[in-house]
Parts: sequence; structure tokens; C-alpha cells
Amino acid sequence: MSFLAELRRRNVIRVAGLYLVGAWLVVQIAETLLPIFETPGWVLKALVVLLALGFIPALAFAWVFELTPGGLKREHEVDRSQDIVDRTARKLDIAVIVLLLAVGALVLWQNRRAPAPPATVAADADAAGATAPGAAEGDPGTVGAADTAAAAVATKSIAVLPFADFSPGGDQAWFADGLSEEILNALARTPDLQVAARTSSFRFRGSELSIPDIARELGVAHVLEGSVRNAPGRIRVTAQLIRAADGFHVWSQNYDRDAADIIAIQEDLATQIATAMQTSMDPEALADMASVGTSSVEAYQAYMRGVAKVSRGDAAENREAYDYFEQARALDPAFAAAHWRGAAYWMGQMDPTQTVAIRSERTYAQMSADFTERIDLAIRHASSDSERLGYRAMKAERDLRLREAIELYGTYLAEHPGHLEATNQRIALLVGIGDDAAVRRMLDDIWPLAQTRVEFALAHINHAHRLPDRQRAGDEAMQLFERWPDDRSVLYQAHRALLWAGRVDDARTVLERLQAVSEPGAEWAALPPARQACAEGRRAEVEAALDAMDADDLSQRWHLLMLLGRGDEAAELLQPLEREGNTFALAGFLAYRHFDPTPFPSLMRVLEREKVQRAPPVPLPFACPAAKAAP
Repeated sequence: MSFLAELRRRNVIRVAGLYLVGAWLVVQIAETLLPIFETPGWVLKALVVLLALGFIPALAFAWVFELTPGGLKREHEVDRSQDIVDRTARKLDIAVIVLLLAVGALVLWQNRRAPAPPATVAADADAAGATAPGAAEGDPGTVGAADTAAAAVATKSIAVLPFADFSPGGDQAWFADGLSEEILNALARTPDLQVAARTSSFRFRGSELSIPDIARELGVAHVLEGSVRNAPGRIRVTAQLIRAADGFHVWSQNYDRDAADIIAIQEDLATQIATAMQTSMDPEALADMASVGTSSVEAYQAYMRGVAKVSRGDAAENREAYDYFEQARALDPAFAAAHWRGAAYWMGQMDPTQTVAIRSERTYAQMSADFTERIDLAIRHASSDSERLGYRAMKAERDLRLREAIELYGTYLAEHPGHLEATNQRIALLVGIGDDAAVRRMLDDIWPLAQTRVEFALAHINHAHRLPDRQRAGDEAMQLFERWPDDRSVLYQAHRALLWAGRVDDARTVLERLQAVSEPGAEWAALPPARQACAEGRRAEVEAALDAMDADDLSQRWHLLMLLGRGDEAAELLQPLEREGNTFALAGFLAYRHFDPTPFPSLMRVLEREKVQRAPPVPLPFACPAAKAAP
């Protein structure tokens, strides 16, 4: 009898097949379930090794022993004249067939594609209340067009939730937040991937909503979640990419590494996620996308601490973040992103219309020099032409080369469609030069996304109310208010848009909700109630608010003076900016249609150089009634 025939007779071949199929199933199931319990990565590797080591002993066991109704017997003790061997073979054949069917079912499940057909995505958008601009609720033609656009975007879209800090001391929040944001920023460089920005996804920190519900709120097809846990000298990171349609784990990974490996962890995470999302980037482009821009672990740690501070959105923490970026710059003078972050800080400080601006003893000239030094270094050390393009656009904007900045941001957006910050900056610049037609085109392009992505919704209503069609902006503001009744930024902008549309009662409803969700002392808290008071004819309340306001709060005082119809005083209030040469800060007021630039010669020279034909100021439709003349 040949050796092969003997293997068959002793059922060794059947046992080999059963073992291999069963082991493959065990590994696949373990790969899906282990990340849920945050099991270290070595556990899965150890399981694979153990199964591989067990293969030969299993075959040897099958050669020596035979399974009989009387239990296991040594092969030479079995009576071959009976049908025991045949019955055992049939049982093994049935077991192999069952496992193969399970394998087939698992393969079919894993191969289900993430993109839903347009009808499914449209149904989700309908459930969320999506309506195209200017359309009535339920208009099938217009809504369908918007839903089709949303479906095209949703096929490759992702939200990065803030990673949870599971460290025993709870002291790794900076690393968890920084890692989340840096992965998000890396993915945002992928041209064919829509990434929900931090201000949206971070709203769901600690949320009890299910992943499908979060994905539906953010208008994305995939969600990345993860956690961070530290031990002395070690860092453990768990990440899971989840398909929202069915909750399936498209990809998961555990990292249990030395704390010095944080750069490698972040770069590997970004690359693997982009690969799992099947983007069009080639390996070289993926490497550029995932690069953190420094090889210094100490510099990167300082940078991530700064990023975590910035993500909180608080002016004081923004200042602390700047100190970390300065540390990163000092540790690695070629760290372009750290230079850019430092430049962005000073750009915000030079403009009192920004909520991050804080009082400083530094002069405008000193802040300007600090900005220029850092942005020039960022441009010089940028790791790619695409990254350099964004830095150049920022410098052109700061230097008030308005049309060049608009062009640069446009080119950047062609490579990074849907990028929030570049979209906002380009719209703001177009508003500043009075190109309402271009603004409207951009707003129309993003409105299908605005229904499902709060950042674009903000970009939309923040600028749409300045256009002639204010009622349309008011309708859109109410849709967003109903969609996100707890988002302070949405409520702030929606309230202003409604007042521009003359919808005072709707504005009052939004204001009440805004005040309910705002913390005491929140930035710009005085303006919404002052606007509402003027719209309702309560001038005395606004005058009292002005008297109580800090004399150094230029921007809010300017707004209140304009509400009160005291335009000459408002212009005089900003004259110190003219005298110190801070034309950049004055240009920030161009975003307001009721701002008059003519009292400021330096700003008028910029507008003339840029060939800007700005329309006359538009009176506030919700300004306070005139003061009564004394008897």
C-alpha cells in the first residue's frame, strides 16, 4: 500500500483539511473580536504561532489514533473489518463541509462593499432632513439632486473620533487628542477622501450614540475610533475603522510599543487607514501624506501637546499651545508644521475680530515679525509642494495680497476638495472683496454637504446672510438649528442670519437655545442678546451693555456702536489700528457688510491695489431705533 493511500486510510488528510480550515476561521474571528476588548497585538500573533505549531502534532495524532464509538484507540487496535473507519471518515467529511460553508459565509460578509447605492444614501439624507437650497421640504426633484451629490461624496468619507484615554492615571488625554487630530489632518491631505473636521467629530467625545448614528450625523460612511493606554515606558494604541452601514470592522490594529515609537505609530495608522479606504494615492504619496514632518520624538511630543490644546478652542489654552509649538520648533528647526502653527497663532493675535485674540504687550510690528519668521520657515521646510501651497496662501492672506491668496486657496482646494479651513478662508476673502457671485457659487457647491457636516454648514450661514437672498439664508439657518440645537457655533451664526432676514421671532427662539447651552463668560456672549434687543426696540439694554463692556474689547464695542447707529464713534474706535499700521486687522472687518473702509487710508490703498470695487455699506436691518431727542 502506498504512503498516500495509508494517509487516506488513517484519515490524516481529512484531519489536515479540517485543521487548516478551522484554524483560518479562528484567526479571522479573533482578528475581529480581540480589538473590541483592547487585547494587545501580540495576542493575535501568539494565536497564529500556536495554531501553526499545532499542525504537525495534529497530523501525528491522526496517524497514531482513531476515533471510534468506544473512544480514541491506537490505530493498530482498530478492527478494520468493521465500518468504524468509514463512519469516522464520513463524520470528518461533514465537519469539513460545514467549516467550508462557514468560510464562504465569512468571505461574502467581508467582501460587502461600504458604498451604499444612491437610493440608500438618499434615504439616510432624507431621514436627516436634507433639503437642497431654495427647495421646499419634500420637493423630490431638488432634494434628489442634493442627495445624489451627497451619495457621491459618502462613498469615501470618514470621521475620526477623539481617542479615549484609558491610562490608569488619566494623564494621556493630550496624546489621545493629539493623535486623533494628527491622523485626521493626515487623512485630510488625501484628495479623494472626505474627512469630517475636528469641530464636528470631536463633538461626540464620550457620546452614547451608536457608531451608525454618529456617522449619520456627520454624513460619513466610516468612523475611526480608538484608545490610548500607557504603562511605564510603554504606549498601547488601539484603532478600529468601522463601516457605518453594518458596524463591520473594516480594519483594526493594536500597537504595544515603546513610548519613543509614537511617530511610527501615527504614520503607520494614517497609511493603513488610507489604504483600507482604498484611496487613489500611490505608495509614495501615501508616505508623504502620513509623514509627521519630524524625526525628533521630543519635538513631536511637544507638538502633539500643543495640538491637543488648540483642539479645545479656548483662547487661554491657545496661548499654552503656542508655547508647546515653540518647544517643538526649538527641538527641530526643520519641523514645518510647528512653524506653521506658531505663525497661525500670531496671525490670530493680530486680528481683534478673532475669538482667540488675547491682550498682549507686544506691538503689532513685533507680532508681524514673529508671524513672518515662522511662516517663512514653514514654507522653506514644507515636506511637499501641496503642503507648501497652503502655507503660501496663508502668507498671501496675511500680507493682504487678496487676489493671490484667493487663487492659491483655490489651487489648494483643487487638490484637497472639501478641506474646511481652506474653504472658509477662501469664502471670507471673496466676501472681503465683494465678489458675491463667487461666494454664492462656493456656498451652492458646499450646501449638499452642509446638511450633514456642521463645519460647512457654518461656512454657509456665516456668509450667506450677507448676500441679497437673505430669506433663503434664513430658511437654511432654521434647518441647521433644528439639526444641531446644541451646537453653540451653529446657534450663534443662525441667530445672526435670521436677524438679517428680518425673522425676529425665529431669532428669539434660537437665542433662547443659545443662552441655554452657553457657558458663563463664553466668547462673544454679549453680541447675540444685543442684536436681539435692538431688533425688538430695546435700545437702553444695548447702551447699558456698551457701558459695561471692557474698553479694550475693540471688536465687540465696534459691533455695539454700529447697532446703536453711532458709526462715527465706531470708526474712531478702530483708528488706533490705522495709526499702528495694523491694516490686516482692519481688513478683518471687511467681512461685515455694514463696515465702511473709507475712514482708513491704509485699507483703501489695499483695496485700490487689489482693484476691489466694494459696494457701499449696507445698513443693519436689525439696528436699534434712534435715540429719543431730549425734551
